[in-house]
Amino acid sequence: MNTQKTPIFISLLLAMLIAAPAVAHDAHTHVAQPAVASAAVSLQPLAARYELKVNQVAGDWFLWRDAASIETANPGTGQNTIWERTPANEYSYRRIFHNDKRVVEYTPGEIKTRNATPDWAKLASVISPQLLDELKRGGKKTAFGQSAVRYSGRVGGQKIDLWWLEQAQLPSRLQISGNGQQMTMVLKDLYARSPAGWPRVDEDRIAAYGLIDAADFGDMESDPFVARVMQQDGHSHAH
Repeated sequence: MNTQKTPIFISLLLAMLIAAPAVAHDAHTHVAQPAVASAAVSLQPLAARYELKVNQVAGDWFLWRDAASIETANPGTGQNTIWERTPANEYSYRRIFHNDKRVVEYTPGEIKTRNATPDWAKLASVISPQLLDELKRGGKKTAFGQSAVRYSGRVGGQKIDLWWLEQAQLPSRLQISGNGQQMTMVLKDLYARSPAGWPRVDEDRIAAYGLIDAADFGDMESDPFVARVMQQDGHSHAH
């Protein structure tokens, strides 16, 4: 496996199609089409490990969720993301870059400024549950001890084939193809609590990382790390 060939593509594909929405890095530019915040949903806490394959590049992708936080990890790119929300439905977001020992933090105020309030149900379920309304419902089977329903169809020019766990509100298998690209996610492990050894963020460890406030990102283009991340995310700063 060579995840270094397409880490940017994987990150952007996940940002566009799955759970972790990209947040614009230009402090003076709002997101043109912000995600609509879902009404509060009650989803069971869980930890999930997927096999993620994009074209011929494969690796693990992890998800942890509870009532107040949603974390993902992509060991192939050395990155974790953490969304947190308060009882007042304010949101904060952190991107952890382990290889660079850097953390980019988006405060609740910055999230509001960027008009980037997330769709919590989409974050928690890998895809938006509303997507099911646009797909054709098919047969059922049992997976991970619960009912899985097949959904398929085309959305936005992309072919989607999905097996949906109704109790966990997660895909057990998801394939998206179109424009010469194909992404497949297959659920391999599902737990109520995270197993030891899974790559969840260690707060003590990242306390030693360099912290960047996203509000200052646009004024830090001389920092090679900032410049690289902004380029990867497709954002540039205009004064």
